[in-house]
Amino acid sequence: MLRPLLAATLVALAAPAAAQTADTCKNDPKFRELDFTVGSWDVYTGTTKTDEVTMTLILNDCAIEEHWKKTDGHPTGNGIGLFNYSRLLGSWGYTWATDDGAATVFRGNLVKPGEMRYVTEKPLPDGPNGEKRVRLRHWTLYAMPDGTVRELAIGSNDGGATWTTDYDLKWVRKK
Repeated sequence: MLRPLLAATLVALAAPAAAQTADTCKNDPKFRELDFTVGSWDVYTGTTKTDEVTMTLILNDCAIEEHWKKTDGHPTGNGIGLFNYSRLLGSWGYTWATDDGAATVFRGNLVKPGEMRYVTEKPLPDGPNGEKRVRLRHWTLYAMPDGTVRELAIGSNDGGATWTTDYDLKWVRKK
């Protein structure tokens, strides 16, 4: 008789804590830093529409799920991403996987309101003297004054001394 009573008491105590945790994400400003990306978007490279992306709040508004769809005739390159803020690490995380086997993980932070930057490193072949090399990538999402989102990825093979643009995209909200 004591065990069922103990179990019922533990469940009753856990329910308010679970509800409080869920509300905490919704009301915590750190979890809202990337909300400017939530919605359905047409994605352009220059003036050509190449992709569509949908960003959806999930898990009691504690994460954002991304669905990326190619519209430019390429048979692969569709992907799914997950954005989440980690209280433990004090930063944002992003995990990306595609239908052609590409996958990566980024860590990020808000540079300023409406500007979220993620960073990752890609191993490169060893240098001529056997030195380990990496490609540093900064991937930034910007909330633009006209309501669009700019997605800019730049990379460096020399530790950040010089940078090249990997891609520069414009997201236009679907009506």
